[in-house]
Amino acid sequence: FRNPNGLGLSPDGRFVTTSVQEGDWTPATSICQIELDHNLGAHFGAGGPKNGQPPEPVLLYLPRGEDNSASSQTFITSEKWASLSGEQAASSGSRNLVHLSSGGGSAWLVMRQNVKGRWQSAAMKISGNFDSGPQCTRFNPHDGHLYVNGMQGWGTYTPKDGCFQRVRFTGGTDKPVPVAFEARENGVLLRFNHPTSINAATSFAQCWNYHYSAAYGSPEYSVKYADTPGHDPLEIRSVQKLDDGKTIFIEIPQIIPANQIHLHLSSGQDLFMTVHALAEPFTDFAGYTQIAKTNHAAQIGLTAPPAAKPNPWTKGEGGRELVVEAALGLQYVQKELKAKAGEKLSIIFKNPDVVPHNWLLAKPGSLQRLGAACNLMIADPQGLARHYVPESKDVIAYTDMTNPKGSFTIHITAPKEKGDYPYLCTFPGHWMVMNGVLKVE
Repeated sequence: FRNPNGLGLSPDGRFVTTSVQEGDWTPATSICQIELDHNLGAHFGAGGPKNGQPPEPVLLYLPRGEDNSASSQTFITSEKWASLSGEQAASSGSRNLVHLSSGGGSAWLVMRQNVKGRWQSAAMKISGNFDSGPQCTRFNPHDGHLYVNGMQGWGTYTPKDGCFQRVRFTGGTDKPVPVAFEARENGVLLRFNHPTSINAATSFAQCWNYHYSAAYGSPEYSVKYADTPGHDPLEIRSVQKLDDGKTIFIEIPQIIPANQIHLHLSSGQDLFMTVHALAEPFTDFAGYTQIAKTNHAAQIGLTAPPAAKPNPWTKGEGGRELVVEAALGLQYVQKELKAKAGEKLSIIFKNPDVVPHNWLLAKPGSLQRLGAACNLMIADPQGLARHYVPESKDVIAYTDMTNPKGSFTIHITAPKEKGDYPYLCTFPGHWMVMNGVLKVE
C-alpha cells in the first residue's frame, strides 16, 4: 500500500479495508479491501509490479477532485443507520461502509458488489462539512450516531487544526439515498432507502481509466481509445422505476468496465463507481431490448508498465574509470570530474541512497532547460521506463535509473570540444541540487 491511512473492519472480521494515496505507482486515491482466506498478502501496487504482474484491483477509485487525500472507513453497524447499511446486501456479506476524505473534509457512503468473485463498489458523498480533515470514525454503541475526529495535515482543504464531530442520520425522505448498486451488462441498478424519481434527460454518465506507472498519479484516460486523455460519455437510454419506487434501473446499453464510472442523477446526486466486471443484463422491465455493444479498444484494469529499453552505452569500449556516487540528501559526492577531450571513459555510478538516482551528461549551458524537461516527466506514465530522460538534443549519455544500493556502468567518449559539461540526476526534482560538472580539457 502507498501511504495507507486508517483501517476498516467488518463486524464478522471477514473484510479489512484501508485507503491509499495518489502518487507513484498509485494512479488515484483508492480504497483497498482484503478478504479473509481470499486475497491475504495481495500486492496493491506500491513500489511497482511484482514478478511482472499487475497489482490487485482496488475496491474503489475516487477522482482527485473529490478525494485528494483519504483516511479510514467504518462498516455501518448502527440500528439508527440500518436503512443505509444495504439491507439484504448486509446479510450476504456486502454491508455498506462509510469512508472519510481527509483532504475534502467529507464522508462517503460506499456500496459494494461482488461479480464473478471480484469486489467492486460505488460511492456517494453524504457529508462535506467537517471542520478539519477527518481521520477516524466509529459508531457509538450507546446512541447509535457516527463520531469523527479530524486534524490538519497534508493536502486538506479544511479550516481548523482539529475537530471532534457527530454525524446523525435523521432518516428524512426529502432526498432518498442510494443504498445498493449493481453494475449490469446494460446499465446500473440502484436501490434507494425511500421511493424516488430519476429523469433520464437530466441525468448523465461518463467513464475513464487510470494508468498504473511510476508517474505521480495518473491523468484520466478514455476507456474506448487507449492512451487518449479524456472521458467517454455513456448514453442513458431510459430510466425504469420498479417495484415500490425504491429501485431504479438506469439503462446504459454501452456501459463497459472501467476504473471510474461517474453517474450524475437528476436528483443532484453523484455516484462514482469502480467496475471491474458487469453482471448479467437486467431484463425485468417493459420494453427491454437486447442491444449489442459497440466495438471499441477498451483497456480494462491496470497493466504492468512497459520494460525499459536497453541502455546504448553499456556495451561500449571501456576506458578510464570515473566513479560517481550518490550521497544522502540528493547530492553527488563528486561535484566535479575532469577528462581530456575525446578520452575513453567508463562511468561507474553507485547509489548507496534510499531512493533511485541516475547520472546524465548534458551539453554546456543546458542544465536549467534539461532539468525543467525532467520535471515534466513526473506525470508521464512512460517516465520510469525512459529513466525520466526527456527527448532532447542536449542529452549526451546517461545511466539507467539505479535502485538503492545498486550501481550502473556505462562506457562513453568524452566530448571533443573543451568546456564545462553539466551532469545531473533526472529523477524529477532531484536535478536542482543533485548536479555537477565534467570539465573537458
